[in-house]
Amino acid sequence: MKELDMRTQLQPDGSLLLDLTQKQARELAKTVIQHAEDAHTALLNFAYLLNEAHYDAENDFRQPPHAWEPGAHQPDTK
Repeated sequence: MKELDMRTQLQPDGSLLLDLTQKQARELAKTVIQHAEDAHTALLNFAYLLNEAHYDAENDFRQPPHAWEPGAHQPDTK
């Protein structure tokens, strides 16, 4: 198994801070999901959250202002 170079910090409130790149997060999520039958629910939920964060980070679509108001330019659907 490939080793991930991520940093962890225990916070004063007892929470854990993980510092990893998007690529590392995708690799970790992929590995967890590939071994889903052996993983606990919390770990699977974490993997799904990593995937969701990746997709949100990659999504650069921004809705134009007032796109659905009457008279606004509509894209050609033909």
